[in-house]
Amino acid sequence: MATLAEDRASPDARTAPIPKAAWFALGVLVLANVLNYLDRFIVSILAQAIKVDLKLDDAELGFLLGTAFAVFYSIVGIAMGGIADRLPRKKVMAFGLLLWSGMTAMGGLATSFGTLAIARIGVGVGEASANPCSQSLAADIFPPQRRALAMALLLSGVFIGSAAALIIGGWFLENWSSACSSVPFAFACGIAPWQAALFGVGLPGIPLALLVLAIREPARPKREEGSATYFVLREFAAALPPFTVLTTYRLHGVAGMMRNLLFAAAITVVSTLLVLLTGDVAQWAAFGLGVYAVVTWGQVQSYRDKPLFRLTFGDPTFVMGISATALVACIGGAVSTWSAPYAMRTFHLSPMEIGASLGVVHTVGAILGVILGGVLTDRWKQRDLRAPLGMTAITLLGTVVFIPLMLFAPGIQGFLAFYFCLSVVSSLWSGGIAAMVQDLVIQRMRGSAAACFSLVSIVVASGTGPYWAGKMSTVTGSLTTGMLSLLVLAPFALVLLWLTARRLPYETVEARMARAVAAGEPAA
Repeated sequence: MATLAEDRASPDARTAPIPKAAWFALGVLVLANVLNYLDRFIVSILAQAIKVDLKLDDAELGFLLGTAFAVFYSIVGIAMGGIADRLPRKKVMAFGLLLWSGMTAMGGLATSFGTLAIARIGVGVGEASANPCSQSLAADIFPPQRRALAMALLLSGVFIGSAAALIIGGWFLENWSSACSSVPFAFACGIAPWQAALFGVGLPGIPLALLVLAIREPARPKREEGSATYFVLREFAAALPPFTVLTTYRLHGVAGMMRNLLFAAAITVVSTLLVLLTGDVAQWAAFGLGVYAVVTWGQVQSYRDKPLFRLTFGDPTFVMGISATALVACIGGAVSTWSAPYAMRTFHLSPMEIGASLGVVHTVGAILGVILGGVLTDRWKQRDLRAPLGMTAITLLGTVVFIPLMLFAPGIQGFLAFYFCLSVVSSLWSGGIAAMVQDLVIQRMRGSAAACFSLVSIVVASGTGPYWAGKMSTVTGSLTTGMLSLLVLAPFALVLLWLTARRLPYETVEARMARAVAAGEPAA
């Protein structure tokens, strides 16, 4: 098991072979990540069919593509960070896998904007277990010198899953009407192709959950927390309104409760103004709820686990770093989400042609990018601790170049060529940043650190990016304009990366541990 002491391991220890059980565990986690993103992004290729059947506009579609999933993913993910640090991670993840797979399949029963939104919320609730459990397990299984590569391989599931979503979704849209006659149920041909696709990708989660349970989980120091049920309820009470108000009162009295209510009031005012400005009640009510939950989680940790707070939300390096990468993810993720609907509308090809083309191009490009980025970041990091941030800056500049080239390509061949380039550069940063997040905390906090990172990224990227592009498309009548408008975030991301890079060289193992001990962590 990887521990803090391994940061100072001998050269022989650093070159020791990785056990087969570790590679098996990583392989299963990659498969779970594939299904995670397959179920998450399948709605992208199905979006045009959903829009027509359910009579939606692009702003509503953007809400379904991002916000409905993201907000409740964030709220539940708050609790999952602490749960992953204390309970058996493989059991937590297996339960979440069954839940998100079931809710994906239930999306096939949706007949309105509201019912599909509820199903997507359920997917977000289940998938909240994936990142903190899988990244924490991978970080414990692999030593620091191989961690960026392990994280890159784990995150390759992101790109395989999102590409598979395009290919599989495209197949269902084009072939379900003829293929359903071979299904031994009379009602099958009455199911719309997009509904059948959601059923089809949801069911494989059941056997995969059993494989997750077969992982050999590394032992961790025991912490006295009372019963598991009490602990889980306590973690959710710190995340779910209105129990959050009671939690802050219990932890810090009237002062803590009043501070929390002031946060809630400020977020409510801003959300109300955005509703009045845009007319989109569901979007900004949900986004405000997500922001409130994340802020409250930080407040609760500042009272309950001061060392964790000091190394995460209380650390400017951590906050600026994850904020910068959230903006990068917002640009790349939203453009990727809308690429299939854009290509279908612009080039008038069939869903299967678009899905297969984008899926293959994205898979090859993204896997190449994430593995290349992990290897290069590991080597660069030996000379400069700021390597993950440098690679993220390269990603950001690459997206600024390739997004306009892709959108203004005159034909499908040019579009796919630039989409490949975008897939490569937009995935260079992910493995190194995931490893950097783990490096900024001590061992017992790894699940919570992964949760912090993914929560901020999900709220900013998925909670606003797809909606933003869809809203600008609705207002201007141009999806191209909607997607290009995301590039205004690039300068802010670059400034945050630069500010983080100035601080990162001072974030040594000794400095992190000293900061944690000063906040109350046992010195041992």
